[in-house]
Amino acid sequence: MFEKRFSLAHWDNHPNHEDFYNAFKSSAPEYKKEIRDIYFGSEFIYNYKGEDKRYGEIMGVTATQKQFEQLLRLQDDCGIECSLTVNSLNIPREIASDPDVTQQFVDYIKVYYDLGVRSCTISNTHLMKLGVLQSEFPEMLWKNTVNHQVKTTQEVYDYAALGYNTILFDRSLNRDSDLLKEMYREAKKIGCEVSLLASESCLPSCPFKREHDSWQEELQKSDSNYWQTFSQTCTKWRGVGGRLPRLGTDMSMATKELVDLFMANTDVMKFSGRISPSVEMKNIRMCWSGAASKKVGVLGPHDMSPKEFEFADCFEEIYEKELAPYIVDRWLPMGWTYINNITKNQHAQEDIELIWATPKGRGLSKILSTCKNRCWDCHACEKVFGVEPFNSALEL
Repeated sequence: MFEKRFSLAHWDNHPNHEDFYNAFKSSAPEYKKEIRDIYFGSEFIYNYKGEDKRYGEIMGVTATQKQFEQLLRLQDDCGIECSLTVNSLNIPREIASDPDVTQQFVDYIKVYYDLGVRSCTISNTHLMKLGVLQSEFPEMLWKNTVNHQVKTTQEVYDYAALGYNTILFDRSLNRDSDLLKEMYREAKKIGCEVSLLASESCLPSCPFKREHDSWQEELQKSDSNYWQTFSQTCTKWRGVGGRLPRLGTDMSMATKELVDLFMANTDVMKFSGRISPSVEMKNIRMCWSGAASKKVGVLGPHDMSPKEFEFADCFEEIYEKELAPYIVDRWLPMGWTYINNITKNQHAQEDIELIWATPKGRGLSKILSTCKNRCWDCHACEKVFGVEPFNSALEL
């Protein structure tokens, strides 16, 4: 049920090129079986009419050559695909319009292809329409980017027609299970794999997103970053009410029934995380980490007290033991524990300090699966979290 289910981010921003390899390689065999791929960022750098230009990934971090070599080792050693990410929305026109630049881009992809990469996220829809990538690299699995915001059934057919094999649905489908079912059903009719972003702290239909995506790469490489430069956007409202769920679009799975719902209507669940963690970590192994308190993020023993910290070797273990709430609300797949740690310290629902483990939390989780982000007309999140109702996060 959970084999090859989860797509994980490589720690592109990590200072040591071997830590990710060592941590993943040391994980339990059951953990490895559940991972679909590990994705990493890269950039196509070229000169056009005397100007140095680039087209790459959107977050402003890329894997180093040594990190990429370690990903190839993981692919060989563990059978886990490494997946190239070229998803910037700032796409130079000449990549698809100038045959010479198009060929340069083909040569850039060929380097990865010849080394064994068979999975690539690419945002350039005009280039996909040309068909040259599909022709030159017939074994490559092409993914669209979540930033395309595919949120209708018609778009499933449109993106498949462009040559995408994996279609990453928009975050909004986390809150519209009826539409998710329809889109998934149609995707399977035409042989497309369906991916959905499980962890997402962006505001639903955020009015700042397009500009954020356009500026993120440049700002991440500067002395500042997006969140420091624009402190009046998501920096201001994240964490309100103890991370109010309507201020993001995470999957919410407080019950086993909701796990079954999302698993039945997706093939892959994708998790973000390429710009973290940024600290060196030695002698660790990857696992699913639980948030017995209200902490969230990439969790390890240093993040929580021994009483709070819990981990599982795989998601199947979490599911079979019914360690609810499930993905994101409590458990994340890119946590870690020390290699010699055998004390899982898993907690019963009645012993954890999470709203999602309460009857009202489970009720809210069910509402979120179908609420369609009609926050102005609902306010269920505010009621459950004890926050004064508001119509827009921009009011905060």
